[in-house]
Amino acid sequence: MATTFAPDIQTLSIVPDAISLARYPDETLLLGSARAYRDNGLKYFQICERTAGIVQTRAMWKRAYIITEPSAIADVLVNYPKCFVKPFILQRLKVLFGDGLLTSDGEVWTHRRRAVQPAFASDRMAAFLNVVAENTRQTVSLWRDGEVRDVYPDLVNLCMKNITQTMFGVYDEELGSIVRALAATCHGLVGQIFNPFRQFPLHFPRRLMRKVEKDLNDLRQYLNRLIEQRKSEPPRDDFLGIMLAGEGRHPCMNREAIINESVTLLLAGHETTASALVWSLYLLARHPWLSDGLAADLYMRLNGEPPSHPDLESLESLRATLDEVLRLYPATHRIGRTVKTPVRIGGHMLREGFDVVMPQWAVHRSPRWYRDPEAFVPSRWTPAFRKSLPRFAYFPFSGGLRTCVGGQLAYSECAAILGFLVQRFRFSMCDSTPLVPREGLTLLPDARGLPVRIEKRTAAAASASPAVEMAAQPGLRRIYPSAGGSSRPGAAGCPFAASGFLGGIKSLLH
Repeated sequence: MATTFAPDIQTLSIVPDAISLARYPDETLLLGSARAYRDNGLKYFQICERTAGIVQTRAMWKRAYIITEPSAIADVLVNYPKCFVKPFILQRLKVLFGDGLLTSDGEVWTHRRRAVQPAFASDRMAAFLNVVAENTRQTVSLWRDGEVRDVYPDLVNLCMKNITQTMFGVYDEELGSIVRALAATCHGLVGQIFNPFRQFPLHFPRRLMRKVEKDLNDLRQYLNRLIEQRKSEPPRDDFLGIMLAGEGRHPCMNREAIINESVTLLLAGHETTASALVWSLYLLARHPWLSDGLAADLYMRLNGEPPSHPDLESLESLRATLDEVLRLYPATHRIGRTVKTPVRIGGHMLREGFDVVMPQWAVHRSPRWYRDPEAFVPSRWTPAFRKSLPRFAYFPFSGGLRTCVGGQLAYSECAAILGFLVQRFRFSMCDSTPLVPREGLTLLPDARGLPVRIEKRTAAAASASPAVEMAAQPGLRRIYPSAGGSSRPGAAGCPFAASGFLGGIKSLLH
């Protein structure tokens, strides 16, 4: 791939060429690249991206292709999806999720997707965000001005409460405790699954499996009680209600299927948004001038209130910030498939039985598509830059038929919470030690969580025009138009007025 960089940060001219294929550098005869992946999986993916568009490798006995070229990723996810199935590694998660959307394939997946899709329809977004706003207010009511607090548990509990109340019509401490315990166990299970030295033999440690069985049984018992209770009540039009209404009518939708989909949503649903939020606050805490600029722009438009569903359409600065967060720290940081039928991808025949890994982490940080790729630069997201990007140079919610069913909901939930928090609080890091991401079901912060100093913003401080910061950041005025003096949504200089916030979401989901 030949790449030509134009002088402006916003425009990169990409000259297409044949997709390169190479072996992973420094493989060993016995282990292949297994040790490199085990030592640092995220760095491993970036080495693959720098090596070739398609890297063929082996982790002990398991053979794989690591694909980072956007056109080849499009072939896998959009053009030839029927030639691939969910990977063997992910199918091992059936011990936890059963035949849920996360692990199923074929007709089972198709029927389940059709059954649950109405629960995530766009016409439900306004009511959903009203609940999110109220829960966010309750969460921050416990925060004290000037305190140092690990906000990660608060964000996890907030997102869990949002999902359980809106999708299941219930939230209590029993359910919260059960889901938190199972989520922790799930991360341990994922760590074992993605450890290449644990792939053979195919059994998990007994202590871990006993914990999985106990925590999963606790959640299944709770869900069974909830289902029986809901069956004795008038029907509701939420996620659980839609599945209960489809029981016996949709193929493959029975009590076991309802439990599996509920477990999947409870675990993956709250983790995705919590991950995006924690990395958002982390990056804004490390870039206070950008946080102040965003707060000023949002306060001019929202006056300190949480953004509603209609508000999101015009909040260009918020969209640019969140897109940059998801570029650097995508909650889903890798996607896997297994080749079911030999298929030509990028000019190369992929062999049956090989795994295929498409790591957003590496693609999103590639200098082929992003200048200064490791830096947090929301101002890069101009209309011209968005248009210049290949379709799968940015894909935080996957793509093709298996685009995340809750992608729009998660994106909007995160935007609504972040838009409120940044107006009300200024977050600063307690020390300069970088937060190290770890690979779990999503991309998680390390064991420290996110300890930050919380300072309440006054109305005057929140709405002040950050002239100094704007002078230091030439692209800031384009992203934060209100901070430069205009409070009218869609004013001149507002780069996203035509496409809008939700338009950006739809472009990701198609």
